[in-house]
Amino acid sequence: MQTTTTIAKQIHTGDDLDFEFLKKTGIEYIEKLGSDLWTDYNAHDPGVTILEMLAYAITDLSQRINMPIQDLVATEENNLKNMHEQFLSAIHILPSKPITALDYRKLFLYIPGVKNAWIAARETQVFVNCDEHPASLSYTPFEETEITHDPFILKGLNTILLDLEDEVEEPDQVINTVKKIYHQNRNLCEDLVEVSVIETHPIAICAYIDLHPTADEEYVLALIYQAIDAYFSPTVDFYSLKQMLDKGYTTDQIFEGPTPLPEKENTPVKGGFIDSKELAAADLRREVRLSDIVQLIMKIEGVHIIKDISISNCDGSTGENQWNICITPWHKPIRCDKSTFNFTKGILPIGVNEEKVAHYQEQLQEEERAKKQEHSIEDIPFPKGTYSAPDSYTTFQNDFPDTYGISTIGLPGKATVTREAKANQLKAYLLFFDQVLANYFKHLSKAKALLSIDDTLKAMYLDAAIFSEEEKVAAKQMYFSQPVTDLADRDSILQTPATYEQELIAIMGDVKGVGTGEEVFYKKRNELLDHLLSRFAERFSEYTFLMKMLYGDNTVSNDEILSAKLHFLQDYEVLSRERGVGSNYCCPEVSTTDTGIWDTVNVSGVQKRIARLLGIKDYSRRDLTTAFLEVYEEKDTDDLKEYRWRIKNDTGVLLSSSKHYHHLNQAYEELFLAYYLAQQQENFEFKKTAGGDKTYFNLINPEVTDSTDEDRIVARRIAFTETKEASIEARDALIELIKEISVDEGMYMIEHILLRPDRYHLDQFETEESLAPDAPATLFMPVCIDADCTACSPIDPYSYRVTILFPGWTRRFRNKDFRQFAEQLIREELPAHVMAKICWIGQPAKLVADEANDMLNIQERYKAFLEAISCTNTITAKKDIENYRSTLNDLITQINTVHTIYQSGRLHDCDNEETETKGNKIVLGRTNIGNL
Repeated sequence: MQTTTTIAKQIHTGDDLDFEFLKKTGIEYIEKLGSDLWTDYNAHDPGVTILEMLAYAITDLSQRINMPIQDLVATEENNLKNMHEQFLSAIHILPSKPITALDYRKLFLYIPGVKNAWIAARETQVFVNCDEHPASLSYTPFEETEITHDPFILKGLNTILLDLEDEVEEPDQVINTVKKIYHQNRNLCEDLVEVSVIETHPIAICAYIDLHPTADEEYVLALIYQAIDAYFSPTVDFYSLKQMLDKGYTTDQIFEGPTPLPEKENTPVKGGFIDSKELAAADLRREVRLSDIVQLIMKIEGVHIIKDISISNCDGSTGENQWNICITPWHKPIRCDKSTFNFTKGILPIGVNEEKVAHYQEQLQEEERAKKQEHSIEDIPFPKGTYSAPDSYTTFQNDFPDTYGISTIGLPGKATVTREAKANQLKAYLLFFDQVLANYFKHLSKAKALLSIDDTLKAMYLDAAIFSEEEKVAAKQMYFSQPVTDLADRDSILQTPATYEQELIAIMGDVKGVGTGEEVFYKKRNELLDHLLSRFAERFSEYTFLMKMLYGDNTVSNDEILSAKLHFLQDYEVLSRERGVGSNYCCPEVSTTDTGIWDTVNVSGVQKRIARLLGIKDYSRRDLTTAFLEVYEEKDTDDLKEYRWRIKNDTGVLLSSSKHYHHLNQAYEELFLAYYLAQQQENFEFKKTAGGDKTYFNLINPEVTDSTDEDRIVARRIAFTETKEASIEARDALIELIKEISVDEGMYMIEHILLRPDRYHLDQFETEESLAPDAPATLFMPVCIDADCTACSPIDPYSYRVTILFPGWTRRFRNKDFRQFAEQLIREELPAHVMAKICWIGQPAKLVADEANDMLNIQERYKAFLEAISCTNTITAKKDIENYRSTLNDLITQINTVHTIYQSGRLHDCDNEETETKGNKIVLGRTNIGNL
């Protein structure tokens, strides 16, 4: 029998709350340590009394640890607001963007005016001609004489069909809203072709019905109309949160799928929640059964018997049989004006007043509207917790028997000096235990800070050596202490009472036997962040290992690791909800300052998630080849090619290399090292000029301690000042400028389905005839197929494919191990049906000619393409079609010509040990040239 390993939910033994267990364990420990000197463990022994007091204090601490988490993290003021800032409530973490067709239907039903909605695949054929090389594609069939491959159908194209409410007066306005909502929630590698009001399939119903003598025939007919209409086109109700809970749904089931956040929606939405089972049942009918209609009519009060009934299409046909009618696909059945209902009461025929029937119908509709109460989209009530001041601590010395003379009562007035000295010695000895307990209580009260994703939590203590005075003001610590305040005559046993608190910080700021305060901070902070990540089933273990392998276990790599985890958790609401969503290319306005085309965070959800998992700080779509970081060539007197670098902004050069480099790799490494070092004050060294009348500073590498080593000075800036204070100001200003410069790490994710050619004809605006698409073969992406129509699989270059482009020259992206990790992560994070082509391309600005810089050319053409496909650009003339095709062709051509760049390396010479550690070592069989 196979056994499985599980983690028990309840692992707390409760021993820390058991006074007798703590006392017994303490005595057992004392026996092991001092049984040769101490053999009396009875209650009268002072040592046992001390042990009992400590055990009692520990049970108090344990009781507070076991308080409900909402009580531990509660605050004295603005408790509910602070709780929502620290934790994600149900409506913010459980819903997701739509994935399935049912999800999209639910999303559209929240739009006012939409009664029901469906989303269907739009089949678009693409024909393949192998008679040419490379093979050509077309929307229209090729000649029979040409060698052709079976056509393929583009996948991921959708059509939305709407059933609108009766009171909708402007269908186009609702349709435009649906388009907007779709593009805000568009799945990756999918696109919308059309939104339309659903077409109808008229059905004629003829019936002879006998009524009870007391029945109101007009009211009965109105009820029949209502029942049949609901059968043909069922409505979907909205429910309150309580109603959904009463139905037996759990919280995760209620918030499954898309649930609009009213405060974040730019358009009005209906309130309440949708029952997914009812929505699935409210699908389009594929057939109308006569037996169903009979049952509906017979359930109506007043109907005695149906004498005769039949159904047919309004054109008179009944289909294959008279018992059911098949409905045209993606059509909604309706009653047509040929339907007739005749009534009798016994043997007497009964006439019907149509005006009275219409009056009853309006009355029934009003009753239906009244039943549909306007609900709000509610959140699960947040547990506010009760603030209980868990850090309050009173010394356990006051609980000792009075005979010890250490409580607030003190010693008798006749006590000798020797007796007072012994009492003070005991108080000083017990203060050690007091202090440890007081610190634990204080630490417990800071659970809300330790379990937060506050990136200002930066030190074990605020006086850690890694922080300047200015940074201490904004920084927060992650280990806490508090003085013991209620100890009688405390100052008499302290050597320096005035520096009591500072000495506590000094002791804990450098934890002996564990490491420096900085090391303990990184260890503890990472453990807490890993705990928060694990609650979402996320991990950064591989990323952490890789960063330490690449850059060592130092401050730079540790800061990068913490930053990656913090940014991921801070964005988790979006990263979780939008992990399968594509960018909104159609209605892209993110804000008044963000157009959604370029310099925008309007990118796909999976791109945001991949960027955060890779530690990319800026995932926005922007220029990745900038003029801020430059590597350039120059020739020395020996006519040898050398490289230098500089960091610039709009005002000029901020930092430049202190030496020249013979290898491009060395220049790259030093450039990005300088970029990171220049953001920390301690990496600048102040110097005096030879004459001693001026001050300047250099950027140094703190890892190089030898002041004579040329590698110690990384960069220079010629900025002489009269005083050191002025140089400090210049340094701080430089740091702020460097931080404003966006490093070139980023990515472009281009969805191939958006690159499909248009379906226009160049002459379609000059004739009223319907013309077939005439997109030329050069506008299609190339296919993997040979002249004999032998194809690589899959042949379709558009469906569920993306091209992901990274700048291949940056500090991390040049490393082959990081690339391998990134490519594996991308394939794990992309939806399983999406295939990615990954390239590491380009060069920094000015290193190569602009026309040879792949990244520079891609970003120019990609930006132009996004502007061209924006829904604000409408095609109304032949010139518009030509301009769009030119833009698309430029981008496709550039995508097909990019190539991955690699840093130069050397093969290891087995006879030369130096090549084992020098340069970028290449291992045969481990270096991939290109990757799909």
